[in-house]
Order: sequence, then C-alpha cells, then structure tokens
Amino acid sequence: MRSSNDPRARLERGFARLRAGDAAAAAAAANRLLARAPNHHGALNLAGLAALQQGDAEAAISHLTRAEALAPSQPIYAANLAAALRAGHRHEDAAAACGRALALRPGYRAALVTLGAARFALEDYAGALAAYEQALKGAVTDAAADAETALLHAYRADALRELGRVRAAVAAYEQALELAPDLAHAVGNLGLTLLALGEHERARTLCERACELAGTVGADAARAWISLGTLRRREGELEPAMAAYFEAHERDPRDAALKTLIGSVWAEVADLQQAVLWYEQALALEPERVETQVALADTLREAGDVPAAIERLRGILNEHPGHAPALLALGSALWEDGDAEGAIGACREAVAAQPEDASARARLAGILASASDVDAANAANREALAVNPHCVPALSNLAQNLRGKLPAEDAERMEALLQARWVTRSGGEGVRAMLHFGLAHYCDGAKDHAGAARHAVAGNVEHWAYKRSRGWSYDPAEYAAHIDRLMVTFTPEFFARTRGHGDPSGAPVFIVGMPRSGTTLTETILASHPRVFGAGERSFAGRAFAALPRVLGRPDTAPLDCLDGLTPQATRQLAGWHLEQLYTLTRKAGLADDAVLRIADKMPDNYSQLGWIVTAFPNARIIHCRRDVRDVAVSCWMTQFKEIRWAFDLEHLAERIIQYRRIMDHWRRVLPVPMLEIDYEETVADQAGQTRRLLDFIGLDWDDACLRFHETERLVRTASVTQVRQPVYTRSVARWRRYEDMLAPLLAQLGD
Repeated sequence: MRSSNDPRARLERGFARLRAGDAAAAAAAANRLLARAPNHHGALNLAGLAALQQGDAEAAISHLTRAEALAPSQPIYAANLAAALRAGHRHEDAAAACGRALALRPGYRAALVTLGAARFALEDYAGALAAYEQALKGAVTDAAADAETALLHAYRADALRELGRVRAAVAAYEQALELAPDLAHAVGNLGLTLLALGEHERARTLCERACELAGTVGADAARAWISLGTLRRREGELEPAMAAYFEAHERDPRDAALKTLIGSVWAEVADLQQAVLWYEQALALEPERVETQVALADTLREAGDVPAAIERLRGILNEHPGHAPALLALGSALWEDGDAEGAIGACREAVAAQPEDASARARLAGILASASDVDAANAANREALAVNPHCVPALSNLAQNLRGKLPAEDAERMEALLQARWVTRSGGEGVRAMLHFGLAHYCDGAKDHAGAARHAVAGNVEHWAYKRSRGWSYDPAEYAAHIDRLMVTFTPEFFARTRGHGDPSGAPVFIVGMPRSGTTLTETILASHPRVFGAGERSFAGRAFAALPRVLGRPDTAPLDCLDGLTPQATRQLAGWHLEQLYTLTRKAGLADDAVLRIADKMPDNYSQLGWIVTAFPNARIIHCRRDVRDVAVSCWMTQFKEIRWAFDLEHLAERIIQYRRIMDHWRRVLPVPMLEIDYEETVADQAGQTRRLLDFIGLDWDDACLRFHETERLVRTASVTQVRQPVYTRSVARWRRYEDMLAPLLAQLGD
C-alpha cells in the first residue's frame, strides 16, 4: 500500500480530482509535486490537463510541451498536447502532435479524434473524415461506450456534410442518434443538413431541440445555437439569426467559424465595415481559415472592387484547389466583371466538388441561362431539384426559362410553396419574391395576364422588402439631382475646351439605352459580324471615370468636380486603360488585334456616361437603343434584377424613365459626335434594313451572318438571353397594353 505522500499516490488523487471536474484541486496537486520535482513529467501532464479544463490553453501547451520533451516515448503526452494546441487554435501543430502520438501507438483513438478535429478546423474535410473513420474501427460496442461512439459518428457526419455528401451525412447523424438520441451535436447538425434537402420544418424542430439539449455553457451549447442561427439565416430571418449567433458567442467567444458567420450576416445587410471587423477577429484566431478568407474577399466584390476580389479569390484557389465556396464566390465575381465563360467554369468546378449541393447547381443554372445555354441551364435546375425538390431558385429559373411551357406540376409546386410555413414566416420575402417572379413569367407565357400581373405586383413588393432589409435604398430626387449636374457640367463649352483629349481609336462602339430596350439584341446582331467583338456588359467606362480623382491627384474630390481640372494626359491615361481592357477581352477570345475592327461595349446605363465617353473616345460610335418606354416599364417590372434598385417600385421606375429622357434630350443637343438612334420596334419590323443602318454607321460592309444573330455561338451576359437566342419577333411590341391596369400609376406619372 502506497503512502499518501508517495508521488504516485498524489498524482492519482490529482487525476481523480480532474475526472470529478475539480480542475483547481488537480492543478494544486500538480503544483505541489512540481515544487519538489520540477521535471516530473506526470505532474506536468496533470498540470497541463487541469489548465486545459480551466480554459487556459497557453498554460496547458507550456506544461504538456515540457512533459512530452521529458518523456518522448509516451504517446499520451503527445496526444494531450495535441488537444491543448487545438484549443489554442494551433491546428497544424495539433495535427503534427497527433502524428507523433500515432507513430508511437498506431490506432490510438484519442489521437485520431483530435487529429480529425484539427483537420476539420483546417478545412481539410477529407483528412478529418479519414481520421474519424479510422477511430470508429476501434470503437467499443458496449453500452458504456455508446456516447463516445455516437459522438464519433456525429463528427464523421460533419466531415461528410462539408464534403457535400449530404445523404451520407444524414445517415451518419442518424447512426449517432440511434446510440445517443439526445446528443445535441447530432440533433442540431442533422437539422442543418436536412435543410439542404428541403426538409425545412423538421430541420427547424431539430435545431430548436438541440438548443434545449445542449445546456447553457461550453462549445457544445455554442454549436447548437450556431445550427439554429444558420437555419434562420438561410430562411431569411436575419435578426433572429444574429440573436442565435450571439447566444453562441456568449458560450464560446473564441470560435473563429462563428465570428465568420456573424460577419456574413453583417455583409448581408450591407454593413461591410462591421463584416470586415468580424472576419478580422476570426483570422486573428485562425489566420489560415479559408472560409473566412473567402468571405473577406467577397466583401471586396460587394464594395465594388470586383478585380481585387477576383485576384484574391484566385490566390486562395491556388493554395486550395477545388474549394467549393471559393469557386462559387469567384463565379459571382467573374459574372459581375462580365466574364460569363469564366463564371460558368468556376461554378461547374464548384458543382463537381460538391455534387449534392442543390444551391450550387441552381447558381450554375442561373448563370448558364443568362449567358446563353438555356438547355444546359434547365438540366442543371432539374439536377438541383433531384437533390432538393423544394429548391426555390431552381424552380424559379425553370419558370423564367420555360415560361408557358413549364410543366403544370412545377407551377403547382411553386404555388404550394407560397403557402409553406417556412416561406410565409417573417424573413421569407426573398423566397416569396423568387416564386412570384417565376410564376409571373409562367402565367405571361400561358397568356394568363391577370395571373401574371398579380404575381408581378407581389414579386416586386416582396423583392423590395427583402432588399431594403439588406441595405437597399433608392432616392429618385437624388438621381434627378445627378442628372442636373451632368447637364450643367457637360456643355458645348466643356466639349470645346476638351477637344483633342482622349484616345483617337475608332474601335469602341458604345451601345446604351434603358434596360430591356433592345441593347442586347443590337449587340448580338453586331457581334455576329466577323470583324466585330461583343464585349458584353462592362463597367469599364464607369470605373475609368471613378478613377479620375486619383489620376488628377485629388482623391477626396467627386469625379464630376474634377472635370474643371481635366488634362489631356489624364484623359488619355484613363481612355488607354479602358481600351486595353477591351483588347484584353479580344485576346482572351483568341483574336488578333488587327482581326477586330470594332468592339461593342454594351452597358445600358452608360447613357449617363456619354459626356465622359465621347471625351475619352472622340472617334467612338454611340448607338442609342430606344423602345416604347411603356414596354420598357412592363419588361423591367416583370424582371427580378439582381443589382438594379429602381425597377421594383412604379414611382421609382417612372422617375427613372423621366430622367433618362431628360439626359438623352440633353446629349442630342450637346454631344460633339454623331449618335445613331435605333428603335426596337423598327428593328423587329425590318431587321435587314435596321441592320444595314447599324453596319453603315460603324463603317463595316454587309455580312449575312448578322441576320442569323440567334445562331451566334457566344456567351451573353444579360437578362434577355431567351429572346436573343430566337429570331426577331413582334410579340413584345405594345406588350404594355396587356398590363395597362397594373401600370396605371406609372402611365399617369409618365404622361404622353
């Protein structure tokens, strides 16, 4: 029998206290031993574990590092050090310590579990899955070990879910719950995973139950609240989501993944400054966290610096190839930059990386439809619905692509979804908007104009409410004041003073007009000519003008206020940059510079930039696409634009049209270059005649390919793709008459 003062007996008593949850007493016992024997590795091990239980990861790492150094042949010390390193967010070091433990004791379960956790934190989900599956091979099946084995199944399910293997993850969570029905970790994460399969009500029930089961303190409780918060955010309930995330934050304030999620809510409500602060806190804890790096890069896109976002995302993907969230973020950035082909490629890679992610397939489908390939888009939508039958973006995409040809069962499913509890809850405006817009297109195609009007009105109301809660606003008076400034600034005197500025190139052709006025049709006709390159919707003109203060050394001055000091050198510098961007696109397309005589730069909103454009490119061709503004209005009203803010309120829409007409009248009076005005109605009535006018204006010979524009194999970035893939038709002329009652307030505001 050992004496009570025997070091081994003291050590055993210390570990007994630790197992009983009395970390302070265990630490005191360890310190008494260390006072007598500073290099007692067993006492250092006890001190480290006590510190870890008290939440002092740095002290735990210090003690356990010494213990392992003193007894490097003891795998338990390396395994315990790994747990401390993981608690200190040093995940690479934790994985290395696990490796040392496993080299000494292959199949060491504790080391495998910690290795899986470290790999998961490093977003190496395949590595985490391998570690958890190896740990499960040695799992004991008696009742006493069921709770531990259940947790391993839940961890394995987490890795499967992150790898996009949704159904396998559900099965693994259910295995865990068979062994431990009240395991909060499995209950909450199963709920979150079922959300991806469209099982919203069961998902909510499980996430709420997880919060009840998880208790009030610690990482387990935090994870339960994270699951509930994420469910709420995905269903559009941002304030309840943030409340749940802060419940989690109180329980585990050093969770980097949680800080990233909180940042993502701030980003969604357009408070990018707050979002960046939270992302930076997350990266301070875990600098290598890819999810956070992607979110931070995406804030650059949201802030309007799309090229910087693309550069950063490509850097992330160079280090982490195949990272699905990074690929989807890159796809969004490339799409905004006008690179439809690159956006499609990035989204296809994301789908390949996570084939059971319905939302990724729906995102790919949306880009495919807007870019050109409607058949491929519809196939991708069907694949999304095979994963999640309630994938609203896929259903809405199909309805907008197929219109009246949408199968009746799909339309019925959309109508039923509008009544679903998860859709009717507060916060469901975004989902309801998508369903209404999709059904508006379906009804319009089926010639149910009353139904189309009803859904269009509801869709616009819901979409505006959804976007307004996320930071959108629009002030018609502010835009009218901007038009006033343009008219006062760009005068005949200004153009006389700046004559000789800019780049003399005659290559650029600027196609402008209101959205839905025929700009895409015009560009596609021209781009069918072998000597014309269609650049699509590009923001180069706006970006060049916005850079004027920097180029002139007046960074705190608004661009319009810099024009009084405009120099030929500054104008040529910015025009040269713009022209280089256009030729970069032609070269990417494999075209030699001398093979392209004209480059069509189609951005409808550039109608407000014409003063700057003709200053920068005095030999450019300007084509103004016109259409009956009543038809423009109804087409905009039926379209769920992603970025345009003025199209969802009839008063805003009418005021925008009024200001558009004012500035175009001004340009007709003052522009020092000719401008061709081409009417949509005349183009559809006499395609050949109007095409000849276009080609004559830009100085090119006739080519029959321009009459077969709908056969052109090029990607188009527009909401009008289903129209430009068909020969010209007249059914959209005077379309407004079918919706005259709905548009009455707008028509009254517009007058004659």
